[in-house]
Amino acid sequence: MKAQKFTGKIVIVTGASTGIGRETALAFAAAGAQVVAAARNAAQLRELAGPRILAVPTDITRDDDVRRLVETTLAKFDRVDILVNNAGFGIRASVEDTQFADAHRLMEVNFFGLLRCTQAVLPQMKKQGSGQIVNVGSVLSVLATPRNSIYSASKFAVRALSDSLRIELRGTGIDVILVMPGYTDTPFFENQVRYGGPVRIGPIKGWHPSKVARAILRACVRRKREVVLTAPGKLGAFLKRWCPRFLDWTLARAS
Repeated sequence: MKAQKFTGKIVIVTGASTGIGRETALAFAAAGAQVVAAARNAAQLRELAGPRILAVPTDITRDDDVRRLVETTLAKFDRVDILVNNAGFGIRASVEDTQFADAHRLMEVNFFGLLRCTQAVLPQMKKQGSGQIVNVGSVLSVLATPRNSIYSASKFAVRALSDSLRIELRGTGIDVILVMPGYTDTPFFENQVRYGGPVRIGPIKGWHPSKVARAILRACVRRKREVVLTAPGKLGAFLKRWCPRFLDWTLARAS
């Protein structure tokens, strides 16, 4: 990505300590932006910090933390051009077995944390008359798979919020972009809540997170509405729309 595309842009990235968030923060910085990297893990954020990356330890489930994140950004840079809502985690369990406390915590991070960050930046973006809100969903924003029900529900909710918000912001100069990665080689699988079973379902590692980061930057440049990543993800989205019963049968056999 050419540096001039984002020179002078101020970008907040949540979940920036590892995986897609970390690579996205680095990619924006390499493309000329000033990045505010947010995550709960202060030690990993310190390793990421540099001349173009300001580390701000943040728990997006806490109002005070998110308020401080945006206030720190505005105090130093006086604007917010792009918010990348990336923070999240997964649960692998059946609906019947999932403990309510785990489901509640996941929604607090994956959906309500995203909502909290979005609400925090909107007044400034409206004041500027410009901005981009990038919500990192998943191919599971389009199709649900066995034992990923709660995670899928959170990503379906993110997709619905993105669609509605895009209409609400029509004419404000603010873009809403939904990026839906497929299988990606990140610590997501090691960090998810698992009720038994292997860490990874198969030996395939998936996309490197830097490739997802590049797709996020391209989506911002091209002002895309939605981007579905990976060939299996695109195939799954196609089958969900046109052959849902066949997709259900296939997923049931694979689970």
